[in-house]
Amino acid sequence: MLQSAPDALDLPANATPADYWDAARTLSLIGDTLVKLDAQGRPQPALAVAWQSDPNARHWQFTLRRGVKFHDGSAASPAAIAQILGALHSGWNVRAAVDSVSIENEAPMPALLAELALPRNLLLKRNPNHLPIGTGPFLIAEWQPGKLLRLAANEESWAGRPFVDAVEIEVGKSLRDQAVALELDKTDAIEAAPPAANGAQRHSTSPSLSLPVELLALVFFANSKTQDPRLREALALAIDRKPIQSVLLKGAGVPAASILPNWMTGYSAVFSAQPNPQHARTLLADSRQPTLNLSYDPRDPQAQLIAERIALNAREVGITVQVSLSGAEDIRLMRVALPSPDPATSLGEAARQLGLPQPALPATPGNNSLADLYQAERGLLAGYAVIPLFHLPVASAASARVRDWEPGRPGDWNESGLSLADVWLADSRLEAGSR
Repeated sequence: MLQSAPDALDLPANATPADYWDAARTLSLIGDTLVKLDAQGRPQPALAVAWQSDPNARHWQFTLRRGVKFHDGSAASPAAIAQILGALHSGWNVRAAVDSVSIENEAPMPALLAELALPRNLLLKRNPNHLPIGTGPFLIAEWQPGKLLRLAANEESWAGRPFVDAVEIEVGKSLRDQAVALELDKTDAIEAAPPAANGAQRHSTSPSLSLPVELLALVFFANSKTQDPRLREALALAIDRKPIQSVLLKGAGVPAASILPNWMTGYSAVFSAQPNPQHARTLLADSRQPTLNLSYDPRDPQAQLIAERIALNAREVGITVQVSLSGAEDIRLMRVALPSPDPATSLGEAARQLGLPQPALPATPGNNSLADLYQAERGLLAGYAVIPLFHLPVASAASARVRDWEPGRPGDWNESGLSLADVWLADSRLEAGSR
């Protein structure tokens, strides 16, 4: 069961994190990327078995896996792969050769492997009904928009036939509905709020908590009344993250003042998340402050309470913040996905979702050191156009009969862990008989 209720099987450009994870988990069962990343961010073969680039990372060549077919029986040939990639990236020059595909760009692409591993670069064709046709372990058997997706095992999967015959995905189910269904043995795998995942262990399920792969942050709009950096810094210093974490987030997540979580970089502690209301008041001394409108995503069940707590912290230092979904937005409480274990790629993706400029990273391959990454992130945080608040994990749980499934620590269900194609199901009736 999944939360989102999509009308189409694609990856929306401006998806919420819940929509993003759901679409990525679904589509990665249907299609493959050229390469994938393991939990440490290292590239691994997928449809490409080898790759190389020139010293400037402007020209890349990928040797393709032989004998792979799309679900419609057509060959996943270099020409077919090149056509899909070219349509996804109009700025790239993608060409097919006898057994390979080359990608060229005027600008260097040192992080191309991590980019190609993102779910948006799944190699999918579309049938006349716009349903995706891929090379993955499952093919579409039935699609009821906003309700149900039924996938059947791909008998000719290049990675070997999945153990299970089918996967039925009910969409549009709240986290509460999912938890109840799991408790009543009406489903086998669900998403869960992180605290609920801990509780699920009491009911003979298998909870799994990812690394922190989402960022909760305040974002300031260019036309807002918060153009004074001192006002933004004062608001950042006013927020007391610990009570929000312990009460509203029920202990989940990590208070943060950096965009990237510590597991990606190791340096997040350099950005202090400690409140300092006294210094905040000093920054605001002898100045009149406008009333600021703070909005939030009404689909996020925790967002309103967190926004109201932030407004209370702000008022304690002399900043008037009004939490509202109407009127002009000055600040928005946003949750964004950090979709890649590669820190440079996740930093760029977070900047795109937050409406920030792309980070200034060296264009030469191999030169994106930790110091470069730190300076790039520090540049994005300068001026307090964004105030990071928390790094949050995502959680999932499985029924007792699901065996050999381990969701990836970076939040995925099919790439860096043991995927749903590896799952086998224990028969509870047979087990009861054996006892």
